[in-house]
Amino acid sequence: MSSKRSCFATPASSLLPVLLRCGDFSVAVMRTLVLLLTFKGVAPLVSISKEIYSAKIIIFQAPKEWINNDEVRMMFSAMLGTTESEWKRRIDTSLVETLVLGVNDSNGCHKTDIVIDTWFRSFENKFPNLLSLTLTDCSNITDLSVSEVARRCSKLHTLTLTGCGNITDLSVSEVARRCSKLHTLDLQGCWKISDLSVSKVARRCSKLHTLNLQGCWKITDLSVSEVARRCSKLHTLNLSSYGSYVTDLSVSEVARRCSKLHTLDLEGCWKITDASVSEVARRCSKLHTLNLRWCESITDASVSEVARQCSNLHTLILTGCGNVTSTCKDALQQAHPQLQLKD
Repeated sequence: MSSKRSCFATPASSLLPVLLRCGDFSVAVMRTLVLLLTFKGVAPLVSISKEIYSAKIIIFQAPKEWINNDEVRMMFSAMLGTTESEWKRRIDTSLVETLVLGVNDSNGCHKTDIVIDTWFRSFENKFPNLLSLTLTDCSNITDLSVSEVARRCSKLHTLTLTGCGNITDLSVSEVARRCSKLHTLDLQGCWKISDLSVSKVARRCSKLHTLNLQGCWKITDLSVSEVARRCSKLHTLNLSSYGSYVTDLSVSEVARRCSKLHTLDLEGCWKITDASVSEVARRCSKLHTLNLRWCESITDASVSEVARQCSNLHTLILTGCGNVTSTCKDALQQAHPQLQLKD
């Protein structure tokens, strides 16, 4: 009786030594402990007990939305610590639909240094239901990783590769070929990609809703026009890129083909003029956000057209548009008091 009393009085941090002193305990007991303890708490039990080590026990069941990126990276490190890591069969990821390996903000980008190409070999049979993958600022990954994801996760709905500067047309083309259900593709900062892969995305992923090409300075009218022709359901398009080759030709095509457009970002597209912005105003009446920062050729003419045609406009950015007068801005603000005008 006294021994039982001492066991119950023992704090959780001392549970392992107590159990080991008390003698043998069954796999069934171990399964119960797995449900009660954290991964860190139960891992030593698996390592120290020969019987438990050889038993097929899952010590961590990843949730559908596995978005605690620190935890995810820790688990991947455990699973892939060695070539034949025992933890591969201890961690069940079969339910995961949303996976975040990247970081939430640039201040934590150093944490992703451990995310390397070899991690993505584990995608075989480990993530059969994956719909969304975020790899923001995983700058060490290359086409090997993204191609592996594309081959193993054909159900992919959302792929975020922001800040993955080593990615090229090779893997983005593979994504286009394998992931035809893609809804959101974020390639911000993937400066090596070109019209070649973006055109393939347009042709194979017709259900595309959101496309972010910010900082992809090699992109030209060729692929943007292809996106416009093939992806009529487009909701959000970001073409922001200083030194951009995008002109009125493709932006007008976007306006004509993508009438459901909600957000259009043309920051730094210095070749854009009133011609395409007026076309956007006339064709995209549902427009909510328009960024024209440093589109220096824009004048009162197209901005007034936006004011007249886009009654749902919520945010308009005109910083660096020196040819748009204060009189026009005042009239715009008067006509749309709810408008957030940034100049």
